[in-house]
Amino acid sequence: MEKRQRFALAVCLSAGSLASASGLAAQEPAREAEMVRITAHVRDADADGALLGALIELSGQAGRYVTGMNGQTSFDIPVGTYTFSVHKGGYATVRGDFRAVYNGDLTVTMHELGDVDTSIPERLLVRVAEFGSGRLVEGVAVSVTGGRARMTDGQGWLEFTDLSGPVAEVTVRGFGYQTRTVPIPLLEGRTTVVEVAMAIDAVVLAPIEVMAESRFLEKQGVYWRIDRGWPDKLLTREELVERAEPRLADAFRGLSGVRVDYWGPFAFLMTHTGCPIPVFLDGRALGSNVAELNFVVGLNIDDIPAEEVELAEFYEPGRVPARFVMPSTDNCGAVLLWSRLRAGKG
Repeated sequence: MEKRQRFALAVCLSAGSLASASGLAAQEPAREAEMVRITAHVRDADADGALLGALIELSGQAGRYVTGMNGQTSFDIPVGTYTFSVHKGGYATVRGDFRAVYNGDLTVTMHELGDVDTSIPERLLVRVAEFGSGRLVEGVAVSVTGGRARMTDGQGWLEFTDLSGPVAEVTVRGFGYQTRTVPIPLLEGRTTVVEVAMAIDAVVLAPIEVMAESRFLEKQGVYWRIDRGWPDKLLTREELVERAEPRLADAFRGLSGVRVDYWGPFAFLMTHTGCPIPVFLDGRALGSNVAELNFVVGLNIDDIPAEEVELAEFYEPGRVPARFVMPSTDNCGAVLLWSRLRAGKG
C-alpha cells in the first residue's frame, strides 16, 4: 500500500492547495525567504485527461507557467500565500488561492465552455465546482457587490448582466463550504466566464500522514471529508461486519437519531421523526423510496453484504455534503456506502 503526505487546506475557493501547521514562522528566526517547488497539474474535469498549454499566473510573480504534454508545470516560489488564475482556450478560467509551505502539488480541474456564447458584452458567467472532485455544485448562493444572492443551477452556472467597472466582487456561500469573496476582472465588450472551486470546511491543520488506499475514494472526496472531520460517524469494514447482525441496515442502529424500518423485504433507515435517510452506494442513490410507500425496483440496503463495504459515512440532517442532498427527503441526513470493489479492495 502506497504512503503519501496529505496537506490540510489553508484556504477555500481554490482549485487546489498546500498548507502547513500554524505557528511555523514563530518557531524559526528571521531569514531569507525559503523557496519551495510546486508542481501544478491541470486536468479536464470531465475527461480526467491532462491539459496541454494551460497558462498559470500567480500573484506577486512576474513569470507565467504553461503546462506541457503531461498537463504539468513546476515552479519555485517563496513560502507564502498566492492567488492564482488558470487560463486555457475553450475552458472556464479557474481562480483561487493556496498557501505554499512545502514542496508539493497543486491540482486544478477545468470545465469546457461547450456552446457558451462569449460574445455578449457586460455579462459575467460564474460556475461553481467542488474542490478536488471537480463536481459542479447546485444550489449555492452567489452575489455581486450590491446585489441580491442567487442560486446556481443544476450545472453550477449563474449569470449576471449589465455589470460595469473593471472588476466584480463576487461572494459565494454554500452550506458545508467556507464563504469567500473574490475579485473577478471583467473582459471589456465580452462575456467573462470564471469557475470558482469551493473547498469543503477549509481549516488549517498540522500535516498528517495517511494511507492512500484508493484513487476512486480520493476522486469521490472521501479522504477530503475525513481529513476535515466531516462525517458525524465513520464506520470501517470491520465495524460494519461486527455491527451488521444479521443485516447491513442493523449496522446503523444506535447511531444518533436513526431507526431501521421495514416494508416487506425492503429495509429503510429513518430519523425518529419518520424522515427517510437516503442511502448511496459508490455515489449513487439506492433504488427504493419509502416517502409515500411507493417502491422503485432496485437495490435494497440489505441486499449488500456488510463484508463487501469498505467504508460508510453517516451524516445527520443539516450536515450532508451538497452533492448528496436530495430535495425529496428534505435533508434528512445521508449514509454513503463505498464498496470494496470500487475502492480496489475486492
